[in-house]
Amino acid sequence: MTLNPETPPEYADIRAYLRHEMELAALYRRIGDAESDPNKASGYARLAAEELEHAREWAEKLGIDPDSIQHSHLSFRLRLVWWASKLIGSERAVLLPFLIRGEERAVTAYAAHPSLRELEDDARAHATELAELAGPDAFDGIRIAISRSASSSGSLRAAVLGINDGLVSNFSLVMGVAGGTNDSNIVLLAGIAGLFAGAFSMGAGEWVSMRSQRDMYEHLIGFEERLFDNHPALAAEQLVEIYVGKGIAKEQAVNIASQLMSSRTTALDTLSREKLGVDPNELGSPWAAAWSSILAFTVGGIFPVVPFIFTGGNTALIASASASTIALLIVGGIMAAFTGNSILRGGFRMSVIGAIAAAVTFGIGNAIGVTLG
Repeated sequence: MTLNPETPPEYADIRAYLRHEMELAALYRRIGDAESDPNKASGYARLAAEELEHAREWAEKLGIDPDSIQHSHLSFRLRLVWWASKLIGSERAVLLPFLIRGEERAVTAYAAHPSLRELEDDARAHATELAELAGPDAFDGIRIAISRSASSSGSLRAAVLGINDGLVSNFSLVMGVAGGTNDSNIVLLAGIAGLFAGAFSMGAGEWVSMRSQRDMYEHLIGFEERLFDNHPALAAEQLVEIYVGKGIAKEQAVNIASQLMSSRTTALDTLSREKLGVDPNELGSPWAAAWSSILAFTVGGIFPVVPFIFTGGNTALIASASASTIALLIVGGIMAAFTGNSILRGGFRMSVIGAIAAAVTFGIGNAIGVTLG
């Protein structure tokens, strides 16, 4: 069946499905190429081939030569997802849940259109196979990967805050000074000063924050150690209460507590995790958080400054605004990919917020500049 473009709804749907199948095929192939397990790599390659075959079927329905549909490169949107997965060091943790959601959306879409139900079973089978490849924690992959990275050193949290602050604050600072003076050297000096001042301020703040947090956790863990050493009966009673609170019968909870108390290390680890909600092996590194914050702020804050190093006047102003807006768009998109939200919406939202902040400070700087002049 060849569709006529004069049937807009179905024609538009088919084009969207064609594009969707091409995206899935490209991402399957990328994961397969990066997979070290030969069996899994073969599975992804097969899925990529099947998605490509689906795309050729949709192309034929649209009157497009099926043979013209070949493997394509990742779209900008999927490249952001791939970069995000690289950033947290777990490609499968991000990409597999993304693909599973894509297949499930395809199942829903095909089921809603009688003429498209021929591929509903294929999409459902793909989602099931991906879930098996990903394992039982597939849908928690992003949360687990981010939590593991953040709790181990606090560096991811610091990096996210640093890039955001570096971009928005230095972009606003540069625009504010540029609004008040035509001297590009003054703008450059202010931008560089703001860059280093902000970076070291963020780093110092992160160090103090993480150091205080670590000191507090170590104090609490030390209290549990003293409780175990000096009042073992009370420590055992608290373990019983923890498991009773989880719905375990008291007799069984007493047995569990007795087993745990036979090992000091195990008992203290359990008390720390269950009572305090703290992993004693992952208290966070103040220095890692500080340096991560400094570097991230510098990376974000450099975009508004660079154009003024090489040129001046309106050219530098426009280049600075453009570079900062694009950087905000990319960073916002990457962060949206972490949470499974719309990449375009996340990037657009962040760029708009940054642009508004810069516009307001530019206006204030211009008003102050005119008054002083």
